[in-house]
Amino acid sequence: MLNGLKEQLRAFAHRKLDGTDRKKLHPVALHALNFASIVNELAGRPIRGADEVGSPATPASSGSDAPGSAPGAASQTAGAAAPAVVVPRAQAPVVVYFDGKDHRTRAKVEELLRARDIAFKVLDVTDDEAERSWVTVAAKSTTFPIVVGAGVPLGGLPELTQLDLEGELVRRVFHLQ
Repeated sequence: MLNGLKEQLRAFAHRKLDGTDRKKLHPVALHALNFASIVNELAGRPIRGADEVGSPATPASSGSDAPGSAPGAASQTAGAAAPAVVVPRAQAPVVVYFDGKDHRTRAKVEELLRARDIAFKVLDVTDDEAERSWVTVAAKSTTFPIVVGAGVPLGGLPELTQLDLEGELVRRVFHLQ
């Protein structure tokens, strides 16, 4: 009973994090929501949608996950009645910081990330001087878009392309050896 309630609470919190219309929020509330989303990603997505969680009979995060498996990945049994569960790879949060000017480069960055099955969020920093300042200082670049993965600046399109050619992009984002 408590597991079912816990999963409903997770799904409710996930709807509030991902389902909120961010354009209608006050800037302070928007920063708080962005911060909560980043913390959720860094913590291994303890707040996730009901479609990402195993059934109540299969505990999703009871601490019995196999070592090296994705956090919250449902353990699979050999029963014929259990539906096949696709276990997503553990991915670091990826944010594309965009200043509203170079749409062509942004489209190329998004295309590269999608080609590698990397989920990302686009954060428009046109009117957000604090975020703009942080990302330009952290990336040591003033050319947007700037991609940040797991809180570490990966760079713009040229740096991202180079990381992809070296095979480092997927390794950094999906925590591979």
